[in-house]
Formats: sequence, structure tokens, C-alpha cells
Amino acid sequence: MSHAESDLDAATQARIAAVVEAVLAELGHGGAALRHSVHAALQTDATRPPASDDSRAAPHADLPHDDLRRPIPTLVIESPKERGKAGAPGPTAAPAAAPASSGSTRPGAGTFAYRRARHAADGLPFAPTEVARLRAATPARIVQGRAGTRYPTDKAIGLRAEHAVALDAVQSTLPQGFAGALGCLELHTDAADHADYLAFPEKGRRLSAASRAALEQGGTRGADVQIICGDGLAAWALEANAPTLLPALQQELGTAGFSLGAPLLVHYARVGVQDEIGVLLGCKATIILVGERPGLGTGDSLSIYTAFAPRIGQDNAEKDCISNIRPLGVPAAEAAKMTATLLRRTFKAGGGGVHLTSQTDAA
Repeated sequence: MSHAESDLDAATQARIAAVVEAVLAELGHGGAALRHSVHAALQTDATRPPASDDSRAAPHADLPHDDLRRPIPTLVIESPKERGKAGAPGPTAAPAAAPASSGSTRPGAGTFAYRRARHAADGLPFAPTEVARLRAATPARIVQGRAGTRYPTDKAIGLRAEHAVALDAVQSTLPQGFAGALGCLELHTDAADHADYLAFPEKGRRLSAASRAALEQGGTRGADVQIICGDGLAAWALEANAPTLLPALQQELGTAGFSLGAPLLVHYARVGVQDEIGVLLGCKATIILVGERPGLGTGDSLSIYTAFAPRIGQDNAEKDCISNIRPLGVPAAEAAKMTATLLRRTFKAGGGGVHLTSQTDAA
């Protein structure tokens, strides 16, 4: 321990020194550097060697100069739970702690006040009001703050929780009777079960033999548009959004003048299963509502894929997608209107995907 006086009483310093020595004994190397760092951190400004006068005159001289920068604030960021409450206030700014008046403020010479100010300068925004508005406008994780070189504890826990939501969404399955509640003909792909579906994506693109027979017997042939519901990689998303989205689609497409086939629900479905269904039913276009591969905390995100003149193995470049359909993204009613508009343009252009884009650009 340093021979100089310290803020800490002797007993506390002795306990810290004992812990440091125990850690050094376990490490077996690098001891001198670690001992120096810990001992230096225990010293106060009064125990530091005096610095030159020029360093005291500019405590933030090493920071990048920018005349437009505002004074350094300390940003108080609410917890993930508080952030999710409706109407919860955004982050607020408080004045930063002023550097201590005694001792050196040069980096490495080490006042604790300087370190706090420097952390604020490096890790927090200079426009807290604007940042608060941005955070209130999106569920995305922006301006999380930091603790040293890491996320603050509550933010790190929040990230792990949202990752767990994504993992659970991939493993989710639809409840019994869900197809009947939607008024859909229930089908299955060639995947034997959920594990088989995840391990072999191609099986999710073709119907089982029993489902092909059921479709030929109970499906609607020759419709303008066939609507398909698929669990995909987030069955939760279909369960949460389909009860609102499916009737909205049926209404918007019917109003637009399209004839519709009886809706279908396919278990263990990939997007490509719409190709086989379209060919078997001889419809002009297909729509599949499918749970998407989830990101952090987005296990309820649904997508709509449209395909014109379906054929087996139709390239995705010929299809169009409306994604992020969920309460925090694109609402069901808006997604239905967007789909009807997209299909009107697709039928008029005689194709979707890059063909539709090229026709739009030419116009």
C-alpha cells in the first residue's frame, strides 16, 4: 500500500490489500502491473504527485474539440421495465459532476471526478432531449449507456431476456384447435415434427402426402388469390396476429375485387410451401402469412409474402414481402391495405419482385 495518506481507513485498505495479494497469487503473472493499478486507484488527489500548471488549466484538453458540442450531461436511463410502460417518461439529463479542484486532472494522473467526466464524455450523448425523443419513438435499443467498457447491468440483463424471447419463439408451436378457430383448412408439411422441421428446411417447403390429398379435396381451385397461414420460425407471431390480420386481408382483398380461396393453415411451414399450394390449386397468386426468424425481443413479428403465377421452386426474386407486422411494427389493418395495393400493382404489371420494381422504375 502507498506510504501516503488515503481516503480509506487503515482497516479497509488492509482488507483490500489482502484481496489483491490473493488475486495476484492465483494469477501467477502480471502481478506488478495489477498491484500498481489497484494501489493507484486507492489514492486521492491529495496523495498524487503535483502536476505541471499547464495540465491544471485544461482538465479536458485531451478531448476532441468541437465548438458545437454542448456541456457534458449525466444521462439517467430508466430500466427496461420502466421503458416498456405506456407513457413512461424518457431519459433525463442532470448536470455532470465537476472535476475536483485539487490535484492534477491530466489523464492517467487520476482524479476520480475527472474519470467520471471522461466516462460521460465518451459514453453518453450531448443532446439528451433529442435522444429522449428518439428512444420514445422506437422499441429498438438505442443509447443504452455503459459501465466502463460494458453495458450497465440492467441493460445486459434486458438483452439476455430479449434473446431468450427469440429462442422461445423459434421453439413455439400453435395451440390445438387454432386452425379451426381461424376457419382454415389444416395442413402439414413433410416435416415429421418441429425438430425435423428445424433441422431440414426443405421439408417445410413441400406438403405431406396426406395434406396434398386433403387440399385437392377441400381446397378452392382457380381463385385469384389464395391466403395461407404458416407457423414458420415463430408460431407465436401467427398466433398473436392472424386472428386480426386474416379477416382484415379478406376484407381488403375482397373490396379490391379479388376472388379468394378458402384460407389454409400449414404446420411446420417455410415460405416456399406457397409454391406447391399455388400449383395444386391453380390460383393466380398466393399470400402466405408466416412467423419470421425472430430478433431480440421480436418473437411476435409476422411477415406476408406474395407470389404471382406460382410454380414449384419459384425464386424469391419474383416475390414481395411486407415484414414486421405486429403491434409495435406495422398494424394488421395497415398491413392488409398494403397487401391489397401491392397485389393490384402486381396483377397490373404481370409479375412481382424485381419485375414489378423494373416496371415501376420504367413508369
